[in-house]
Amino acid sequence: MNPARPSSAVILVREGERGTEVFMGKRHGRATFASTFVFPGGVLGPEDGSVHGRCRGLEHSDADHRLAVDTGGLDFFSAAIRELFEETGVLLATDAEGQWVTEEAEGLASLSDTRRGLYAGELSWPEVLSGRGLELATDRLHYVGHWETPVVLSARFSTRFFLADLPPGQDPEHDGEELIDSRWLRPTEALELHESGDIDLPFPHMKHLEMLASFSDSEDLRQWARERWREPIVKIRPWIIEENGERRFVLPWEPDYPDDA
Repeated sequence: MNPARPSSAVILVREGERGTEVFMGKRHGRATFASTFVFPGGVLGPEDGSVHGRCRGLEHSDADHRLAVDTGGLDFFSAAIRELFEETGVLLATDAEGQWVTEEAEGLASLSDTRRGLYAGELSWPEVLSGRGLELATDRLHYVGHWETPVVLSARFSTRFFLADLPPGQDPEHDGEELIDSRWLRPTEALELHESGDIDLPFPHMKHLEMLASFSDSEDLRQWARERWREPIVKIRPWIIEENGERRFVLPWEPDYPDDA
């Protein structure tokens, strides 16, 4: 069994004319989960642990408690915000006065230039923040799920899912590298497109969209997201069963899930 790599993903939401919408990007054809529509995210990097002093509103112990880890909980929050910025250009960060950073922020290099520099390796993640006096808005990032790739697959991830509102003054745009297309979709719309075969969704993303679709009121959704970690959140690792040439995912509470899985 290959070890699962720690990773983070961000369910970015906004209130549109049609109700609550979720930003989803299409992975390129050579990537893991190739050509599927996903929430922006990726694996933790070594620099994610070096910006804890730039995390606002969430202490080390609080992050560890929410994620049920011994240490390094803030790394997942940092990775979530960094990957969201690299893949979409949206930066969940504030200035020294607590104001959301925007493309027009006075005295800052443009977010798009900063994003390109980070992706190209010309800027480190700590430099992006400390050089501009920014703090990560970790208190606006709500932990809502933990899924791990089935053991039989070669590329495995242990992914923490977070939900965040689109900050004012910013608009996501896929990077053209990791994500080659993007859409704002209502959760029910994304599920319908998946069912009709118009888009493909990874199983954990589909299950999160099903949860979001169950809320008819946007404030109820956000209240759920803020308090979700208290349940507490338990890691879900599906089992794969092959039946008649087709793959079926089995969840831990379902009858066909092996006792020793």
